[in-house]
Amino acid sequence: MIEPKADAALAELPGYLLRRAASVMMAEFASRLAPLNLRISELTVLFVAGTGVNLTSSDIGQAADIKRANMPKLIDQLEQQGLIRREPLDGRRIAIIVTDKGAACLSEARKVIDEFEADLLETIPAKHRAHLVPALDALRNYRSN
Repeated sequence: MIEPKADAALAELPGYLLRRAASVMMAEFASRLAPLNLRISELTVLFVAGTGVNLTSSDIGQAADIKRANMPKLIDQLEQQGLIRREPLDGRRIAIIVTDKGAACLSEARKVIDEFEADLLETIPAKHRAHLVPALDALRNYRSN
């Protein structure tokens, strides 16, 4: 159990609070995705793949900020589940295409996402909700000098 004095000290650190909040939210989201047999990283790839035409694994990785070394395993897992397929674009580039099964899975995942996001926003005081996404986006774009 954290001592009250230590808890109060940590509660004054925005970076600590952000890390803890992200950890709690990711765990909750992962548990809600479990019935769909999807991990968050797999859903992220599937979600991004479903937003465009002729996206390569490199395009998807860049958009989702997934390391290049992690993409082959994620693509393989989604392909084995029948959620995506690979389709040659030219001599060396391969598009990642969401299958019909993948589109159905995305539709179900979207319901989970919408419910999760609504529940998440309910935890924020109403007067701060409009500021949450812009504040998080500003932090996402943070770059130290």
